[in-house]
Amino acid sequence: MAEKVRFGMFPKLLIFSLCIALIPLGTIVYFSFVNMSTIGELLLDQGKKSLENLGAKVIEERAKSVAKQLEIYIKTHPKKTIADLQKDETFKSLAVQPVGKTGYTAVQDCETAVNYFHINPKIVNMDLHKLATKLPQFWKIMERSLGGHDSYGYYDWEDPDGRIRKKFMYITTVKAKTADGVRLGIAATTYLDEFSMPILKWERTVSTFIQSKLKQFYLIIAITTVAVVVASLLLARAITRPILYLAHVADQISTGNLEAEIDIKSSDEISILVTAMKRMQRSLALAIKRLKERRLPPKR
Repeated sequence: MAEKVRFGMFPKLLIFSLCIALIPLGTIVYFSFVNMSTIGELLLDQGKKSLENLGAKVIEERAKSVAKQLEIYIKTHPKKTIADLQKDETFKSLAVQPVGKTGYTAVQDCETAVNYFHINPKIVNMDLHKLATKLPQFWKIMERSLGGHDSYGYYDWEDPDGRIRKKFMYITTVKAKTADGVRLGIAATTYLDEFSMPILKWERTVSTFIQSKLKQFYLIIAITTVAVVVASLLLARAITRPILYLAHVADQISTGNLEAEIDIKSSDEISILVTAMKRMQRSLALAIKRLKERRLPPKR
């Protein structure tokens, strides 16, 4: 009687085939994903930095342009004081101009940091020293500009909805004094993410592309796994079926059925085993026949 197989050929072939097929494939998928992600992040980071630098340059040029416009206006109206200019709608329109989509320019005293022109009426005539505690990064940029120096930098700004967003500000000085001797500083500022918005959209596109490729890789792995399992099953059956059949025949022969038929058609190593078993079957039959003949009593 055949013994029960605990760990047969099929699980061994399956494990071996899965290791041979999936380990290299999994390694390729992993490194492909890592490389795509790394390259994508690098390109996006460089693109974002380039656009932010371009945005900073645009803000700088806007500040210098407004400073030049105010310089020309002050020189052509030499008798106007700060109080006069604050009432002058033309000057106000020159002092507060849009920067990008969300930014603006503002004008303050470059010695005392008192604001004279701002998009927010609440800030007009405010001493900007008061913002030093609440907005320390903003104040550092403003402080460096006091005395008529160009100053620029990044600072965090809290939106009304509580979001913290990064801004860039460039401050330059108007090269002309008002009638009452005030030197003005021009601050141009805006959110940097409006310049990097195209790269953020591209980032979403790249992320979607990588995820779609990753899903394709997962599908390939799943299909490969199924194919390996099916191939291993078919291969194991092709090998084990004749072996189990021959084991059954051997059991029959061991119980004395020397006429048991061995009917397997094969052209591989199994055929050698079949030939050997048939030879053994014939040899056993012949040996038993001779043994029986020896035990028969002699004829008188």
